[in-house]
Amino acid sequence: MRSWCAVLLFLAACTGVWAQTFDNGMAAPPAAGSGVPAKKSVTIKRGTTWMVRPQKATAAEQLVYAQGLRLEGRLRAAYRAYNALVYAWPDTAQAVTAQVACAEVSEERRDYPKAFDEYQYLIDRYTGQFDYHAVLDKQFGIANHLMTTRRGKFLFFPGFEAPERALPFFEKIIDNAPSWDKAPLAQFYIGQIHEKSGDWAEANTAYEILQNRYETSPWAEPAGFHAACCLYEDSKHRPNDENACNAARAALVRFIRSYPTGADVPEARVRLNALNDRFATLVYERARYYDRIAKRPAAALISYRDFVKRFPNSALTEQARARIQTLQKEVKTDDTP
Repeated sequence: MRSWCAVLLFLAACTGVWAQTFDNGMAAPPAAGSGVPAKKSVTIKRGTTWMVRPQKATAAEQLVYAQGLRLEGRLRAAYRAYNALVYAWPDTAQAVTAQVACAEVSEERRDYPKAFDEYQYLIDRYTGQFDYHAVLDKQFGIANHLMTTRRGKFLFFPGFEAPERALPFFEKIIDNAPSWDKAPLAQFYIGQIHEKSGDWAEANTAYEILQNRYETSPWAEPAGFHAACCLYEDSKHRPNDENACNAARAALVRFIRSYPTGADVPEARVRLNALNDRFATLVYERARYYDRIAKRPAAALISYRDFVKRFPNSALTEQARARIQTLQKEVKTDDTP
């Protein structure tokens, strides 16, 4: 019993020391080079409960220490040292340098998602204190690497593609700098990732955003083509949905009219012709249903006439005309097709 009491008293004492260490958060950091030791334990950024301890007494000394570790190739230790500097002296010039190094070292260690997050922390915390476009380029390069690099590669096994890993990173880049010159390309890649995943609706939305937001961008034209292709693929998976077919046809016609000399126009025409044939078959089969299955000659006559009017050059048009002549007699009408 006494041993348990001793343990409880020890834990209570530790709790008191813990509370003093954190001091309701993080105390104001000492000035760089002031000679005032940093707090020995501080909470890390983003508010997790791990501990970071600077190894040196000032920000300047800690930076030199971290840089030395990096030169020695001790990247894990260097990252921790740079990180500790950022936590202990967040409002110093050395902290900005250290935060850039946190991102670069993470890249060198091939921890690309972490590197992206470290660059993002730099953007969020130290706005205006670094080369913004250079950091955006770094983030874009990381997102592109995640999109194009296969996972699980081992010996002779090629691994597998997982471009969806890059989605939140491209989205964040656009959020960071919607007017950046590479923002349209980032938006195009978002559409590409959804399209490759077979998520036609999300892909179409991404391409439409690009066309509306960056209409003068050179990526607007391929976005228009891919948006129409997504609707085309979606309609193939819903062969009896007239609305889906109409939406795809409208998108292809709009693309051809908007970019009549575009490189993708011949392919767009091929798909449009295939859609027209499929749509004609859909409308014809509806008329045939009223005619042969439902046994509703009046409804069939209306549907066949609608078909002939909408698709005068279809391979099925002559069959429709023949049925119209027969059905006119059955419904006792003098109307002509």
